[in-house]
Amino acid sequence: MKMPQSRLITLVAVAQFVPLVLFPWPLRASSAAFIAVIALLSGLLGWALYRRKHWGITLTIFVQGMNVIVRILTFFGNVYGTDEGVDVAFLLTYIASVALSVVLLSSIDRPEVRLQFESS
Repeated sequence: MKMPQSRLITLVAVAQFVPLVLFPWPLRASSAAFIAVIALLSGLLGWALYRRKHWGITLTIFVQGMNVIVRILTFFGNVYGTDEGVDVAFLLTYIASVALSVVLLSSIDRPEVRLQFESS
């Protein structure tokens, strides 16, 4: 049975990768490997959302919520250093990551989206 797809669920399934990798990454092979692992795990979560798996929405909310919490807790330690001052690259990526995660969280936790998961 083919499930009708919601644009919002599809957008969240595809976009949830972005706030997790927003860092000023150094250009090294280890960074590329880490980004590949995050892409693979985000792809799994996106597949679960697309297929309307209940654990997919739960894990998406958990991962995006943890991203917000970790970014807030590590904000001052990573953005400001006593000898170099404010690191603008970290500042911009932290703010963008938290904002995107909050938008994704508010989008996926709507009652109409929950109803679509319950009806499938």
